[in-house]
Amino acid sequence: MKEIIVSQELLNEFENIQWFTNCGKLAEIDLLCSVQQVDGWEKAEGFDEKDEWEEVISKSRDNLADFIMRKLGYSVRNFNSIVAAVRESQQYKTAIAKLYDSVEEQNIKEEFGDTLSWLLLNAGIERAFAGFKGCPKFFSEMLEVLKLGHCPCGWKGRWPKGTLYIY
Repeated sequence: MKEIIVSQELLNEFENIQWFTNCGKLAEIDLLCSVQQVDGWEKAEGFDEKDEWEEVISKSRDNLADFIMRKLGYSVRNFNSIVAAVRESQQYKTAIAKLYDSVEEQNIKEEFGDTLSWLLLNAGIERAFAGFKGCPKFFSEMLEVLKLGHCPCGWKGRWPKGTLYIY
């Protein structure tokens, strides 16, 4: 079984995220799904609170875990070691600290930051396994939105044929 290493290149991407710098600006983002922009933090927070967004994130995490453990045959221990490698990295910790500073500066609900930190953690896990055929791409797509200074905040439909709401 191939040893999985969380690359420094990936972790460095986390540190370089410029949180919310392009929120409210027109975005041209090429993703697997369609993208619709929302107008303002209030609407973004409203979308973040919807069950459909929580469900697509939860289902995407389940799909990722299923891919890693069932399709690739990695153990729960292997999976958890990758989670820990991402979560305990200095780059992830720095990115999350910057995220919550930005959340506070923008006067955004802390729960919104919680959603984004969860997306970031899972993007790291997903990217660690991206070299395997059939690896899910949901969290990597969310990372691309974050790297562009926008904020994924909601969902409508089935992944990947639905619509991602961003601010």
